[in-house]
Amino acid sequence: MSEALDVVMRFESLMVQRLRTEDGVSAEERSRQILELLDPDIVFHVTPSLPHGGDHVGHDGFFELGEAFTRTWNLIEGGNHEYVDAGDNRVIVLTNPSVFQSKETGRVVSFRMVELVTVRNGKITEFIPFYWDTVAMVEAAGGVTSLGWRDRTAASDV
Repeated sequence: MSEALDVVMRFESLMVQRLRTEDGVSAEERSRQILELLDPDIVFHVTPSLPHGGDHVGHDGFFELGEAFTRTWNLIEGGNHEYVDAGDNRVIVLTNPSVFQSKETGRVVSFRMVELVTVRNGKITEFIPFYWDTVAMVEAAGGVTSLGWRDRTAASDV
């Protein structure tokens, strides 16, 4: 098994555990273990049409992405992961299917996803998720407004 494949499989395992439970000390330990796998300058590129979308940079960006995701979704089922070592320190992760429930609308959405993950020097440096059907996710989460994604703190003030 390549180093890249090992790092990505450990990261994915920790992330699924983190989405399922947040229980104080073990959540803190999981976060520490996850950060050890992430380069300090990691970039998560998430399609901007999603409520948790955008470029999230560094460890702070990772936590911002996680907070945006958990503000929007409850995990129902984490899906099955398949891993492909793509060479050149890249790993492709196939997820079939994940099921989430929107916290805003209560709607449930099932989706497949492909992730392209780059690893350098034992750390994840870039993470790009490709969602099979972003329209279903946007609709389940409550859609968009003329301002773009609903800004839950300021859109009503505009």
